[in-house]
Amino acid sequence: MPKQLSRKFYDPTITLEVPSEINCQGCITGNVTSDGVCPVEGADVFFSSSLPNSVSFDPNPAITDNNGEYSSMVTVAPPLSGTVITIIASTEVDNIPISTTEFTIVSCEIEAETVYVTNSLSNNVTAIDGQNNTPITTLPVQTLPQRVLVTPDGEFAYVANAASASVSVIRVSDNTLVGNPITTGGGSANLVATPDSRFVYVYNVEAKTVSVITVSDNPSVIKNIDVGEGTGGPIPFKNIAITPNGQFVYVANTPDSTVSVIQTSNNVVIKTIPVPNFPLSIASTPDSKFVYVVSSNGAITVIETSNQTIFDTIFNPAPNPQNLAITPNGEFLYVIGNSQFVEAFRISDNTRIANIELSRANFSLDIVISPLSDFVYVIANQNFLPFGSFNVIDVASNTVIKQVQLGVSPRQIAINTDGSRVYVSNADPDNVEVIQTSNNELIANIPAGGNGAQGIAVTP
Repeated sequence: MPKQLSRKFYDPTITLEVPSEINCQGCITGNVTSDGVCPVEGADVFFSSSLPNSVSFDPNPAITDNNGEYSSMVTVAPPLSGTVITIIASTEVDNIPISTTEFTIVSCEIEAETVYVTNSLSNNVTAIDGQNNTPITTLPVQTLPQRVLVTPDGEFAYVANAASASVSVIRVSDNTLVGNPITTGGGSANLVATPDSRFVYVYNVEAKTVSVITVSDNPSVIKNIDVGEGTGGPIPFKNIAITPNGQFVYVANTPDSTVSVIQTSNNVVIKTIPVPNFPLSIASTPDSKFVYVVSSNGAITVIETSNQTIFDTIFNPAPNPQNLAITPNGEFLYVIGNSQFVEAFRISDNTRIANIELSRANFSLDIVISPLSDFVYVIANQNFLPFGSFNVIDVASNTVIKQVQLGVSPRQIAINTDGSRVYVSNADPDNVEVIQTSNNELIANIPAGGNGAQGIAVTP
């Protein structure tokens, strides 16, 4: 309901200033006056458009200030190109409704995203056009490429070559290799990037080191940091994590049952924290205050990053938990592993809130969560039957709302920035499967360009 203003106004009017063209986002402004000159403060101004499903306003309503002025940000949802629309601003002053209408042209094209998939058995990486779902090129790397990471600025893709103790670098703009592979250490299995895209940290699980690589057209290792031994192989353990504020890197030293804490400001291990048997995967909360570590014996260790001490331990009865993910809003933790169950925990009190069963699955491999924290996506397969699946969990109810059959051997999963598509690497057949999240339908099977599709990443 519009606010009832405290004083009496006469002959109220409203104005609206709209850019002649809005490309994805733009600001609209205006004012509310009475008698043509007196500002009306505290009026609720509501916005609507002739394309309500494609154009939104924030805030809506906007409240006029002491000068009678208001503003709101217009957001245009892609795909839209050169469309003429009307924008209406309306309010009530002393129960007198007033409104004004302006025209503008709105556009917002879908940015072409690039998907990278490592082909671990043919020692190459394929770049895929995410808009047209077609391969762009396949690039040779070194032996047994595992994970691939795209830097947050979208400029480079880094590929961990596990069996050749190296990292290959791809320039995203032209999909060409940057220089020669960078020597790191044995078992280069996983990697993370700093939020500012200046450095990449590579966990060399056999060499028991983390290599720090500069991100540039001339990348190089600036330091090798001693940690403990990790676990690699075809299962995509998330055994290295960086806090979103970029201050710390955490490494799961599996056989040692410890976690190494690297301070990124000086690339020094500032603490080694004992955790329950065989830690496998790590994830940080979005506010960087806590890190969650899942161990194969079922324990989840919660580390407080301010003092690098164990804050809590959650005991998880599900067999063989192996991977985890935290919702972008920081409210929930989901754990998957060598079973048909996905376990959900509330982060505010570290309490288990759901045990979600996946049908026709007994081994979950990888997990991602939608940007709005409303859906969890899990890929799984069966140990004795040729059945891979893509499972959609509704966070509000913690129930599986859809299961999509995939190829026999799904390996890893990636989600694009706006959450509209999920990409799955599948080793059998060797392809990338594309799921459209608006209806959770499989819309494309793209040849992976090699053999043994494994790691997958998408540009931001």
